[in-house]
Amino acid sequence: MPGAFAVPSSEVPGYSPIYRHPNYKDGSINGEFSDITTLHELFAHTVETRPDEEFLGTREYFPKTGVFGKYQWITTTEANDIVRDFGSGLDSVYATYAPECNSVTDQQAIGIFALNRPEWMMAEFAAFRSRRYTVGISDAVGVESAEQTINTTGIRVIVCSIDKIPRMLDRKSMTPSIEVVISMDNLDCSKPSAVTQAINAETVEQLKAKASSLGVVLLDMDGVIKMGQANPTAPTPPIPSDLCTICFTSGTGGAQKGALLTHKTFIHATRGAYMTGHQKDITYLSFMSFAHIFDRYTIYTFMHDQIRVGFFSGDVTKVLDDMQVLRPNIIAGVPPFLNRIYDRIAAATIGAGGLVGFLSRMGYRSKTSRIRSGGGFKHALWDALVFNKVAKLFGGNIRMLISGATPLRPDVQNFFRVCLSCMVLQGYGQTETAAGGLIQGLDDYSDDNIGMPNPGVDVRLRGIPDMGYNVSDSPVPRGELMIRSNILFSGYLNQSQADLGMMDADGWMATGDIARINSDGSFSLIDRKNNLIKTATVLWIEPGPVEAIYSAHRLVSYVFVYGVERAYELVAIVVPDPESFVPWARIIAKDPEADLVELCKNVDVAGELTKELRKTGAIKRLPAPAMIGAVHLEPNSLNQVRKDFYTSSFKLRRYLVNQHYKPVFDNLYSHLDCVTDPTFSLSGTLSLN
Repeated sequence: MPGAFAVPSSEVPGYSPIYRHPNYKDGSINGEFSDITTLHELFAHTVETRPDEEFLGTREYFPKTGVFGKYQWITTTEANDIVRDFGSGLDSVYATYAPECNSVTDQQAIGIFALNRPEWMMAEFAAFRSRRYTVGISDAVGVESAEQTINTTGIRVIVCSIDKIPRMLDRKSMTPSIEVVISMDNLDCSKPSAVTQAINAETVEQLKAKASSLGVVLLDMDGVIKMGQANPTAPTPPIPSDLCTICFTSGTGGAQKGALLTHKTFIHATRGAYMTGHQKDITYLSFMSFAHIFDRYTIYTFMHDQIRVGFFSGDVTKVLDDMQVLRPNIIAGVPPFLNRIYDRIAAATIGAGGLVGFLSRMGYRSKTSRIRSGGGFKHALWDALVFNKVAKLFGGNIRMLISGATPLRPDVQNFFRVCLSCMVLQGYGQTETAAGGLIQGLDDYSDDNIGMPNPGVDVRLRGIPDMGYNVSDSPVPRGELMIRSNILFSGYLNQSQADLGMMDADGWMATGDIARINSDGSFSLIDRKNNLIKTATVLWIEPGPVEAIYSAHRLVSYVFVYGVERAYELVAIVVPDPESFVPWARIIAKDPEADLVELCKNVDVAGELTKELRKTGAIKRLPAPAMIGAVHLEPNSLNQVRKDFYTSSFKLRRYLVNQHYKPVFDNLYSHLDCVTDPTFSLSGTLSLN
């Protein structure tokens, strides 16, 4: 397929041409599934076209042994019955306990607070049945995050897993709006699961008493379903302009913001993605938090045809075990998760010694050449000798792996193509675009790009001259990625896009991401606009590529760089790789018994490691402003130092890391002679792409 289509005569000063999907040059997505206009209608479509087929699955749990078994399924028809009855029951609950509408619209909100599971999806569709909208709640980065979501939205009714209830009641004073809590798990403890292990009949009675004392109505889903069966109500379906969810951004650039997403937005995003690459008879593993947007977007995309959704067993470190039981053919993940799996598998294959390593590397080169030449993903010899064993770790049935949220390293993308013998596609979207935007085509075997616009999405670049990014740059245009489409959100809760300067008069949203348009018509991300480091030479340094170079050193696990405008060099937080670092550092410290923590405090060790990293920078031809002048050795990974350094979608909050280590950075710079008078300047730009 050709690259993105440049709309003729669409260039204006400071902007690139407008780009669209080459098969939808007029910018529309009329045609297939155009009769589906809301997520309520999408669910009805699934039930109508695939009645009594397996739809939502969870692994059977054996409480005596704590072991998970095979997947057990709810059919589309059974799910529809639950949605109908639970939705009717919710009508009674709201009429009795929370009849008012939230201030956002004339609709009512319902909070959902749990790990991904069938009840999460069915609660959402039950809400849509009566024009309610959902608010996903996450505590992945701390209890305060969940409370902020509840208080910002003023939620009165929450559906949650039973393990969340004790803490919610303990901290009820922090979330005064809550009036009704509906447990996904039976309060009579009749259906044991992994989340009910700490709950028994006595515990439940204590919870009921505490809820009553706090004025909170405590129910369970089965009870609400029985209410609905006893008093069925007719649906009041949403219209496309109705709000369907408030999804809170993961907070990479600051405080979390609640993005307002309508049914029209979600349908346009998912339908456009589906039209990019039709897939049939899908089995999908869901493990990325529903409180965010990516996993729901992926599932709703494939609901345009047929999909079985198997949910992970609750422990992300054991997702491969879930895959081996479910045997999915499509999975989606974010780069940090995929990178961790890559590190483990690559070390045992292409990074191994002896015959295994030799054969793996030979097979890897052969399959890479075959794939890139269009010869297909399979290779009878090398798959049988090496790669089928890797594929079995993922269930042996994967035909598509989708990566989003942040750019996936080219070597990791190609590695999974080779080992899993499948398409590995990178896409791009934000919470503000309902996760839609751009994605690689099914026949795209390249890497280091996010593909081209989905059908119905206009994309262009805006030059940022003061940072050295211009649409006139040679050999390819560079600038801030901008999107115009029906996939755009309606604004943030209590704020509009215009208030934040995100939307221009022609309906274009500024994403804050810097991209380039490649010669083949694809787009590649360079970095976040607000992540660039300005040095004393007035060169803007992209921290991501610099950190990747330093982090590849054998002695380190991760390097985080920091710079200030008054300094000629960077300083860094370095997390060592314990296996290689400790033996090396003991020699430097002349202490064969020193542990990792002691070695990280050793000044001589820090000095020698700085020299090692500078050698790496020189070998990679980094310019002087990108060289590291001093390091602080951190024995713990950043997510161990502070959990909220990473968002629940695994994005690094650079501003929090900078803030936390500011005294350390200041101390490092105080001992360097690379600091200059801040009035000194030399114009220019540094780019590693």
